[in-house]
Amino acid sequence: MITKSSSDTQTEHLILAAEREAQMVSAFARLIITTIAMTVFLLAGGIKLLVAPVVLTYLCSYAVVSIASAVFSLKRLFNPRLSLVFTAIDGISLALLIAFALKITGTSFSLHGAVPGFVFFFSILILATMRYTLGPVVVAFFSFAITWGVVSFVAGDVHVDPATATDPLFFFGPVQNAARWGFIGIAAILCLLAVYRRRKTLETAITAANRTANLSRYLPDRVADVVAEQGINALKSGRLQEASVLFVDIRGFTGISETLEPKELSALLSEFRAIISEEVERHSGIIDKFIGDAVMAVFGVPEDLSESEANTLLCAVSILEKITTWNRLRETGGAPPVRVTIGAHCGMVFAGAVGTKSRMEYTVLGDTVNVAARLQEAAKTTGSGLVVSKDLLDRAGVSPTVAGSWSALENTAIRGRTGQVALYEYLGPGTEQRFSSD
Repeated sequence: MITKSSSDTQTEHLILAAEREAQMVSAFARLIITTIAMTVFLLAGGIKLLVAPVVLTYLCSYAVVSIASAVFSLKRLFNPRLSLVFTAIDGISLALLIAFALKITGTSFSLHGAVPGFVFFFSILILATMRYTLGPVVVAFFSFAITWGVVSFVAGDVHVDPATATDPLFFFGPVQNAARWGFIGIAAILCLLAVYRRRKTLETAITAANRTANLSRYLPDRVADVVAEQGINALKSGRLQEASVLFVDIRGFTGISETLEPKELSALLSEFRAIISEEVERHSGIIDKFIGDAVMAVFGVPEDLSESEANTLLCAVSILEKITTWNRLRETGGAPPVRVTIGAHCGMVFAGAVGTKSRMEYTVLGDTVNVAARLQEAAKTTGSGLVVSKDLLDRAGVSPTVAGSWSALENTAIRGRTGQVALYEYLGPGTEQRFSSD
């Protein structure tokens, strides 16, 4: 069955793969952040500060979390919910780092915004935006804000004695300013990484669009749309459905081909196929396949379409008219006329993708197809070259008794088939006006 469940499943798998890749990138970004922050802290002389143990503990813990994040981004261990856990750890640990730094130095909690580590929160937010869900951004903000609020409430603010107030250089000394610039640089690197990831996503989308465009060159548009949206698996299982099948063949093609050069023969077939394709598409059908000088068209697939039987009849009559017009042009150039035979029938068919892994095609199979092919052969014995089944006329709402339109054939025997099918020959113009209004 052609359903949207296969498309939803494929989309979920793609998003899950993108999430796993995002966690891996985020993990390596964390390690880069840790390396840069540690380097800046040590080179600027931060090891001499009173808060050095707290900062070093935080950076080492952050490195451990980064490694754990990388490990859990492996395919067999990955769980998208873990990204929320790692993001929450980021927010909570940063809030605790700021709180400990203020507590150790006896600084008022109201000055938390001056602590260099506070700027680092922007890097955490940027890391969260690399994901493909809103959860990490929300968790990053609230884990940091709630942790800071709880710590401030539980610990209470520090009473600052003016005589022993913290030196302003604690906030704006060389180490602290170097840390701020380091965090700004980290944020810039993360922004570049985010742009790179978005560009890769765009390139993937463009590649997928190009595949769809290439696919449409080998499949009918409506079938290509289904495959592009739902994947080829949506068509592999196939389904039984009502459809109309039409066969068109050039009468006496073997004799014609013997009188033409290969280039002329190629031009003839190209023009013939172009006429048939245009009319089939104009009447909401699809070309199932070209078989030498024959064409098989189907109406009402891959999804059920109303009035597919009427469209089949309209298309058959329109093809005869277009071939007549084409022959007039051919005659002006001294080329012999081309006559065609057409057979059409409707009924249940199997519609789906068949073939091997290396080569698959969308087609319809069943007795309806065989009958339509036999009707095209039967049309060779008629004057108009168009024979359809009574079933098709009935389903199209056409009365076969309408004078000057259709005439019952006496010989209804179909080669290779024991059952009888009532057959009608098209007699002349005017039919399309009659059944198009029914």
